[in-house]
Amino acid sequence: MPARRPAAPDGRVTPADRGRARRRALLRWWDANRRDLPWRRGRDPYRVWVSEVMLQQTRIEVVIPAYRHFVRALPTLAHLARAPEDTVLSLWSGLGYYSRARALHRAARLLREQRRGFPRRLDEALALPGVGAYTAAAVLSIAFGEPHAAVDGNIARVLSRLFRLAPADSRGEPHRARAEEILARDRPGDWNQALMELGQTVCTPARPSCPECPLARWCEAHRRGQVALYPAPRARRASERAALRLTVIRDRRGRVLLERGAFAHLRHMWLPLLAGGRGDAPPHFRHAILHRQFEVEVEARTESAAAIRRLLGANGGAERRLFTPDEIRAIGRSSLLTKALAHAETQHS
Repeated sequence: MPARRPAAPDGRVTPADRGRARRRALLRWWDANRRDLPWRRGRDPYRVWVSEVMLQQTRIEVVIPAYRHFVRALPTLAHLARAPEDTVLSLWSGLGYYSRARALHRAARLLREQRRGFPRRLDEALALPGVGAYTAAAVLSIAFGEPHAAVDGNIARVLSRLFRLAPADSRGEPHRARAEEILARDRPGDWNQALMELGQTVCTPARPSCPECPLARWCEAHRRGQVALYPAPRARRASERAALRLTVIRDRRGRVLLERGAFAHLRHMWLPLLAGGRGDAPPHFRHAILHRQFEVEVEARTESAAAIRRLLGANGGAERRLFTPDEIRAIGRSSLLTKALAHAETQHS
């Protein structure tokens, strides 16, 4: 263990002393309190990468079973690269934001073509589809021990309170600069995960547990009694409301006609057929996609073979197919499809 450096000659505590003490305190807390999560049981870059993509905008309790299911089915980067897109989207069901899965799949195929694994260089990682500054830094630090500071929403909140930082700009400054400045370069992966864990479990958005925080003695917002003021709230984008009509059409054999490509907000997902205009019935349910709130009406009907053939031909550029119930269970299902089918079953019964 390296010897502790002496304080300044006049006995004062220097910024370097504070930084070392802060790093020791957080890493001790991490070693004692880290949660046993399935993606933390090794440093395989592929599995770290999958977990980091899944955890973007998705709660940990939702990710845990989805991650286990995904890596059982596709245990290596080569398995992911070889898998059909529909298989990948099916394994992603329930996580939402399916563009993440498609970008992950494209990146895996690109790496397979190059006959390599996840790159160790930051610029090469950032060149992959769907890999931004946070994901690249997280994977490189956790899997390879490369000294890159990761800044997600949890870490940004911790840094905002620790240093009383102004809201970040489009490049993430000043949070990114502070994160690089305080990074524990001998344990960068543990440091990044410790800051994330602290933001998830202690330095939470509402009612943070400051008495339990290992960084409380160095926290400027805590010292001034201003924790509730940081981070400064951002202006929220106003929610947009729109009507959406879906028609669940079955043939006489119980197969369901679905289309892909007609609904701009879920262009790569299979959905019931879109119907023009809005009917007189109240919406069956509401469904949110990002800042949009859709009021959804669902009509269910059974059609003859001749009518189904006409509908398959009149696709307007969308892809249309008949699916058996077993086939529907095997494709990537957005929650919008799941809700619409449930309402259609109610109408049939």
